[in-house]
Amino acid sequence: MNLAPPRDLFREAARRIEGGETLGLATLVATRGSTPQKVGARLLAGASGLLWGTLGGGAVEAEAVEEARKAAASGQPALREYSLSNATDEWGLACGGTMVVFVEPLGRSALGWLSTVSAPAGPADMVAVVTTIGGDRPGARLVVRERGGLERIWTDGDPALGSRAEAMARAVIERDGAELAEIEGTQVYLEAFTPAPALVVAGAGHVGKALAGLARLLGVGVTVVDDRPEYASRERFPEVDRVVAAPVAEALGRLPIGPRTAVVVAMRNHDLDYEATAAALRSPSRYVGLVGARRKAVLFAERAATEGIPVERVRALRCPAGLDIGARTPEEIALSVLAEWITLRQLAPSQPLRLSDDLFDQAVARGVAARARQ
Repeated sequence: MNLAPPRDLFREAARRIEGGETLGLATLVATRGSTPQKVGARLLAGASGLLWGTLGGGAVEAEAVEEARKAAASGQPALREYSLSNATDEWGLACGGTMVVFVEPLGRSALGWLSTVSAPAGPADMVAVVTTIGGDRPGARLVVRERGGLERIWTDGDPALGSRAEAMARAVIERDGAELAEIEGTQVYLEAFTPAPALVVAGAGHVGKALAGLARLLGVGVTVVDDRPEYASRERFPEVDRVVAAPVAEALGRLPIGPRTAVVVAMRNHDLDYEATAAALRSPSRYVGLVGARRKAVLFAERAATEGIPVERVRALRCPAGLDIGARTPEEIALSVLAEWITLRQLAPSQPLRLSDDLFDQAVARGVAARARQ
């Protein structure tokens, strides 16, 4: 099972197709209830079975692999729906939801969109793919890119994929999501492919060191910036992608910061904090965090308003940065900040995952009743 990002899966598919293979692709396009994978999960299958990716394992995945193999052999796409039982006897999963899976063949005609979507992306390079999964031409695609303006970069000319599809693609890029929709009676699946998340840490002190190390463990690309060469060094930060020793505000103005690049400021005094944060707020970053106390946030908001920084950008600043987990040490502060960034990226509710009291009481009551019947 390979859990690599979608672009890696597409590159693998293109490589195999160029080598003469015909593949089947299964994509999870909708879910209802609890399921083992989210919308956008996918797998590649060939004549020998599963090659890459996962839909969560179990018998559902085995069935999807077989359907993908059939699509590769027949050249015909199909839409399949799998209902997961609450027990583990039907599909080998105990989730109780429904998975809607689109399976399609991938041959040489797919190389156009595969190479387009899998191309390396810059920090501001956001792509959306609109795929018809119903109508007369299931599997037809439109690929658009948003880089300060919407650009149609690949299409097979399907009439359903017109200007309305482009508008919907722009919206799905903005939400950084995936969803089913209808265009002129044709069901389509829209999915955004945005750059991998990246982090710029402004400040190479204890908190900056902890942020950089933990973010790398999470697979995030990390850049560290500090105006002190003895701190901003490869010796101190061997694990990160880039270390910049320069005035921080100046460096932030030069770095390729996109919407999915978080900027966290943890400098050594208030003036440097302000300069770095003001520069970060002038970037398109959707997460700008400033480590510090609430009083720092009040002073910053007043100073920013005085200097004409747009109020809505200042309002979006996360200060104090992080979730309230009672963090004290640099490592705990780093965990708090990165957890907050993840919840915003994933649009997650940031609530405990444990069972509610109602569900717990029901489960225990059933168990007690079952014991009494024994």
